[in-house]
Amino acid sequence: MTRSARSTAGPTDLRAVSLAGAAAGVAYVAAMEVDLRLVGHNADDLVFLGRPLVGKRRGWARPVGVPVHFVNAVGLALAYAVAAHRRLPGPPWLRGIVFASVENALLYPLTILEDRHPGIRDGQLDRYWTWTAFLQSVPRHVAYGAVLGFVYERLRRP
Repeated sequence: MTRSARSTAGPTDLRAVSLAGAAAGVAYVAAMEVDLRLVGHNADDLVFLGRPLVGKRRGWARPVGVPVHFVNAVGLALAYAVAAHRRLPGPPWLRGIVFASVENALLYPLTILEDRHPGIRDGQLDRYWTWTAFLQSVPRHVAYGAVLGFVYERLRRP
């Protein structure tokens, strides 16, 4: 991207980032709830995020994971706004899907470290380093990315 193209992009619209990230985070959780019921493989990301923070209080993992998930959703939306939304081709919803899918593909290999996670060690969660869990992550990221791209483009100030 040329210097002049960057200067016309303007500063990042944090209001649009926050709202788009939150909306995309809701879409992600909705897709997750559907796949958890359809697939039967307990790869609940809210528990995954919350469990390390609550110790042995198992009933608290999911509620604590919710704000962590939304912080992540907004943080990823910020990365999209700063680094990707103008650099990727296609309509906004497709740019969001590409961005979220690339993020998923790049970070998913970290699940190989799952044996260190307390929720996996004690059986509260099923393993993530499986094809089933990876395939569950795909529609979640597609939902997140489509909503992120669409909502961010509609809300951002030129």
